[in-house]
Amino acid sequence: MTERILKASPRLQARIAGLLYMIVVVTSVFALYIGSTMVVRGDAAATAANILASESLFRLGFVANLIAAAAYVGVVAMLYELFKPVSSTLSFVAAFFGLVGCAVSAMSMADYLAPLLLLGNASYLTAFEAEQVQALARILRLEGLGGSISLVFFGFYCVLIGCLVLGSKFLPRILGMVMIIAGLGWLTFNLAGFLAPSLGDTLSTYLLPVSGLGETLFTLWLLVMGVNEVKWREQASAASAQFGEK
Repeated sequence: MTERILKASPRLQARIAGLLYMIVVVTSVFALYIGSTMVVRGDAAATAANILASESLFRLGFVANLIAAAAYVGVVAMLYELFKPVSSTLSFVAAFFGLVGCAVSAMSMADYLAPLLLLGNASYLTAFEAEQVQALARILRLEGLGGSISLVFFGFYCVLIGCLVLGSKFLPRILGMVMIIAGLGWLTFNLAGFLAPSLGDTLSTYLLPVSGLGETLFTLWLLVMGVNEVKWREQASAASAQFGEK
């Protein structure tokens, strides 16, 4: 029943994708804010103290990240179906990158809670000096390698979605350019961070807001405007005729 409804209403499908995307944006920003309030650069002891002092908030950040990853899976599924009339192959490739990004993000979340295990009162921790435990907890929490790797895949995903928008007749082409710029932003500062961490930090200061704003604008359009349903059906019919589908 749900599948029939969504296929019968691409505008509804776009708005559901927009709603899920907005959940991703809000929960991701919230988790990022929590993480930034915990971090004291160059001071592992202070960072550890912040985590222990706000354990509930720290755990809430984990839940927010988990919700974001789950919602993103829904976004990928919805947009895959929505853009199939443009190019089923490119839509599939985009979905692949999106799902791999979600999988990497989900797997890296185990590191998020690791500091709580290291900073707890377990007896095995007595084998380490307090400074060693604090430093290890900080490394596991703050390096964010899993998050950066996932953002590379999400960057490719955004670029491919942008290309699909440019090839569509049911969304404004400017949104395609916005998504391509957002994706290139994610790719640039994360890849730069692997090659030269200081450069990556510098670039992220400027590119992170650009990429975040780009995805937010795309999200708002889907949520509020949806797609031009008449043109979507025309493009879907043309694609079906091209491949001899009935």
